[in-house]
Amino acid sequence: FPPGEWAGLASDDGLEMSVKVHQWITLTRKHATRAVDLWQKGIMRNFMSYFKMNSLAWNNMLDNNFADNRNWGCLDEFWYVTALYGTLKKVHTIGDQSIALPEFTGSPLRIDKAAGWQGKCDTFVIWAKYMHSLGHNEQEKLILSLDPVSVPHGGNWARPGWWDTISTQGIQAIRKSDFLFVRKFIDKPTLHGGGNFATAYSRIVVKDLP
Repeated sequence: FPPGEWAGLASDDGLEMSVKVHQWITLTRKHATRAVDLWQKGIMRNFMSYFKMNSLAWNNMLDNNFADNRNWGCLDEFWYVTALYGTLKKVHTIGDQSIALPEFTGSPLRIDKAAGWQGKCDTFVIWAKYMHSLGHNEQEKLILSLDPVSVPHGGNWARPGWWDTISTQGIQAIRKSDFLFVRKFIDKPTLHGGGNFATAYSRIVVKDLP
């Protein structure tokens, strides 16, 4: 997620921050094995209380801004990166910093309020707040490749977007994209122009693989 979503704590030496990532994070086998070991050892199980997550009343104007000391999110959005790489120390609220993270796709990680999406996510999800901003954006690229009837609902600040209708052309755009998974679809979405969505999706995305 962009740095405005990261968790932060103020200290005399600058901010201590934890990077927020999609809940559908993909780990290498080495990282996955280490993550299991770290969890079993109790590493950062106190993350939610340590960063005072979700402890303040939500404010649309104040929350999810870089270095706001108002931290929101779920444990699995922060724990893996924090456990595997540690927290970011001595972060400046003003200025562009970066840090090299071994085996992190897209390293170095940029630490700046103006930074956008970083790394690489195999799962497409629509967050309306970040769809058309913050530089290079694979999510926006897929949206722009869709025919009008296949453009999903945009969602809002709290809920990601979703599809209830899509055409075969839209499914083909998904197939040609860089994403392995897409979300969200409602149960039994409508296939524009007729036919069965599940059958068409399976044929175009899976069975038509070269």
